[in-house]
Amino acid sequence: MKKWIKVIIAVVIFIVFARALLVLSGLETSDGLTEPSIAVMDISGQIFDSHTVIETLKKLKNNPLVEGVIIRVDSPGGAVTPSMEIYDYVLNLGKPVYAAMGSVAASGGYLISLGADAIYAEPSTITGSIGVIMNLVNTQELMDKIGVKSVVLKSGAYKDAGSPARQMTEQDKQVLNDVLMDMYYQFTDIVIQRRGMPKDKVMALADGRIYTGRMAQKESLVNHIGSWRKAAEDMKDKLNKPALEIYEVPAPKTMLEKLTETSSKSELGRILSTKTGFFYLAEIY
Repeated sequence: MKKWIKVIIAVVIFIVFARALLVLSGLETSDGLTEPSIAVMDISGQIFDSHTVIETLKKLKNNPLVEGVIIRVDSPGGAVTPSMEIYDYVLNLGKPVYAAMGSVAASGGYLISLGADAIYAEPSTITGSIGVIMNLVNTQELMDKIGVKSVVLKSGAYKDAGSPARQMTEQDKQVLNDVLMDMYYQFTDIVIQRRGMPKDKVMALADGRIYTGRMAQKESLVNHIGSWRKAAEDMKDKLNKPALEIYEVPAPKTMLEKLTETSSKSELGRILSTKTGFFYLAEIY
């Protein structure tokens, strides 16, 4: 009898462990879709990783019941490469996709929206902030005061450009600025292409300033004033399928959140999100 109890316990443990692996790997899905639908998914918060968003988009792309996608963007942007990766995936989704801006869709948040077929904004949405920023901290004076010296061995003159342990030279600034400006021109090239606007107009608008949704529409940075609901109704009209259901995609959890159930908006989430580098990020948030 005791032997059978051990077997049952072992089977239960195996099932629980296998299910945990499925959940953590993202292979388990429970979207519950039974009817042709327009999927509405959120892209929110600062962007430091593209994996979770792209995995969700991939599932929507491969689901035959999803006939169109609304991305609700509420983000001030974030790191350059993840923002670009999400933009590229939205652009090549292979299904109708509209972007609906929330409170803020600026810098990298605006870049992601550019991948959509049409952009909707609320009148009070904060958007724009087209540009790149790099924040660096210099601690040399503090280190000198407390008697700490940095010893650096490097293979080239600019290998430690931007190091907090020494003052930045003008040559360092030029090298880093060249990289920053190349990232900036990648951004503005996308705006020119996706919005069909003359280069001189885009460059005049792309000085880092922010715009309300109403201002952005006036400058042709967005298509329509309206909520995600208006975007969904317009998509139904475009597809000539008024009976399509609306499916709100559950917000996916990051691996850390799955393990700890800690919200990315908690204090721990904010601490873990603090990074340095080049950003398509609106500094007002």
